[in-house]
Amino acid sequence: MSQKRPQPDAFIAARVAKLRAAMVERKVPALLVTSFADVSYLTGFEGDDSFALVTPEQFVLVSDSRYEEQISRECPWVEAVIRRKGIILEVGKLLKRLRITRLGVQAESMTLRQHESLRGEFKGKTAPRIVPVADLVVALRHIKDEREIALTEQAIAIAEHGFETLKAHLKVGMTENEIASLLVHEMRKRGALNASFDTIVAAGANGSLPHYRPGAVALQNNMPLLIDWGARFAGYVSDLTRVVFFGRVPRVIEDIYGVVLEAQMAAIDAIKPGKTAREIDRVARGIIKKAGYGKQFGHGLGHGIGRDIHEAIALNATSKIKLEPGMIVTVEPGIYLPGVGGVRIEDDVLITATGCRVLSRLPKTLESARL
Repeated sequence: MSQKRPQPDAFIAARVAKLRAAMVERKVPALLVTSFADVSYLTGFEGDDSFALVTPEQFVLVSDSRYEEQISRECPWVEAVIRRKGIILEVGKLLKRLRITRLGVQAESMTLRQHESLRGEFKGKTAPRIVPVADLVVALRHIKDEREIALTEQAIAIAEHGFETLKAHLKVGMTENEIASLLVHEMRKRGALNASFDTIVAAGANGSLPHYRPGAVALQNNMPLLIDWGARFAGYVSDLTRVVFFGRVPRVIEDIYGVVLEAQMAAIDAIKPGKTAREIDRVARGIIKKAGYGKQFGHGLGHGIGRDIHEAIALNATSKIKLEPGMIVTVEPGIYLPGVGGVRIEDDVLITATGCRVLSRLPKTLESARL
């Protein structure tokens, strides 16, 4: 007699139920989930290299022997298929066993090679109809549940505590690489799995490069330092940016700091459910443009965060997405002056029923930026 599987935790069960309802609405009888972030979201399993097959009655996780014990601990409720050969081969066998005739696949995740390989597992009329379906799980992930919000707040707190400790240890002569390494170390000491992304530490003129990679440049007196960082905790991420000043603040950097801070605070004040992302972007961009720096703010105002550092919500000049309670976005205007430096100020913001709540708590006045 086979042992009955336990039931999933309530928050996992709710996510799966929402996905199945969306599948019915989109007329998708079976869905192959190939995004590892989506698999984790739906199961609580924090490994990778695994796919999930979802039908109205079944939920099957296809993984390998590296994760067999981990699956039994993190999501014992799923039917686990532990593959011995290629994952596409195992999925093909599963589709045949379950007699799936129409299969939705994640258009944003499945590669052309995987698609062709899966079709190759069948011959003639036995092959199911494979239909690309976009954003079924992604749309669910836009709205965070209470647990996701709490985990994001923990990821933010870890990042902030690490940053405050870092500030106390900064000294002339430290390189960008040393500073980045120390910050990641401090976050991991506090429980982070790792940094959310490659930490950006840009000294002096390097701050004009929005996605600068830290190197051997050493911190000097009267040199601004831009730091963009975040912590990954229990599957969720934070994303923050601050500029600090070691010594005297260069006049032009002080000027643009004030403009960026005004733009960021005005954009946050404008966030409300029902507003479009581009309306919020327009608020910040208008202030920066009026100050004469419109061409020096080339990227979007922000993006969604959650299990991924860049989720599908984009706050930019063309995004028509409407803000809804439960979304978490970054708000990060910046001004970048080649050969001089740059300023970006970034916080993580939760949209609420009546407006928004800034989840990050680090101070950001010009005075607080002085070391």
